[in-house]
Amino acid sequence: MPSRGVPPLTTFPYDELDKREEDHWSGSAVSDDELRALALGGFYSARWDAFHDALLLGPEREHPLGDRRELAIDTLTGAWGITDSTEAQASMEQLLAGMHAPLYALVHPLVMASINASERDRFGERADRHRAFLRQVGSFRGMDNPEALVRDYDIWSQAIKIGFTDHLARPLPSDIHAWDLARVVAVARMAFTAGYLEADVAWDYLMRALPLAQRKYRNWRQFGDAYLAGWTYWQACEDLAELKNGGVDRRMELLRLWLRPTSPWRRITLNAAG
Repeated sequence: MPSRGVPPLTTFPYDELDKREEDHWSGSAVSDDELRALALGGFYSARWDAFHDALLLGPEREHPLGDRRELAIDTLTGAWGITDSTEAQASMEQLLAGMHAPLYALVHPLVMASINASERDRFGERADRHRAFLRQVGSFRGMDNPEALVRDYDIWSQAIKIGFTDHLARPLPSDIHAWDLARVVAVARMAFTAGYLEADVAWDYLMRALPLAQRKYRNWRQFGDAYLAGWTYWQACEDLAELKNGGVDRRMELLRLWLRPTSPWRRITLNAAG
């Protein structure tokens, strides 16, 4: 039996996944590794109905909010606070190093230790010890708000207990760097399309992200599971109410990437050996 809210894997075709546009391919002459690097951001290519094999966020089409360049500028400004090349590169450097992955690596094991404890302490001493530890870590690292890790701990624990993570693979991924690495590609492509980055600079960031993903994940299944866990962790900590239905929607998008023959994740493997 699949977990509640998790669509079961079926053989292709999967009717519900055919409601979006076909995958877009420009026919650009990119190498296998360049295609792999672009495919790290395959979720965004699919969501944006963009080319899977080009930096530019084509194909162009009429849109009430403007052309692709205007949409890229608007998204970078609104979602990232990025208005120029310097800010774009600073964000990508942070993503490469791990923006949310290090926080998850601290919080998630403690939450699971508490949830899976064979002995349930009556007054919550275990959770209190975890919170005290996270406060110490926050203070040691010089965080502006040492309570932020405690807040994440409580919210992530709540999200798991009330079933808002039921769309995730089990056991829950222990690493979410894929969430950060996919966004490196998204930011690089938007910044290039916006005119903030030259192509060689954008490609450099993509090609720095690829080996990091290849060292951590054997295939696109693992990468996608980690990406979705990362989004779920981020969304829970941002707005738990928004997580309830959004996770299943994103899981469906990942199924589309895993299953559709025209998907970049079906066209090339994450690692050259398969």
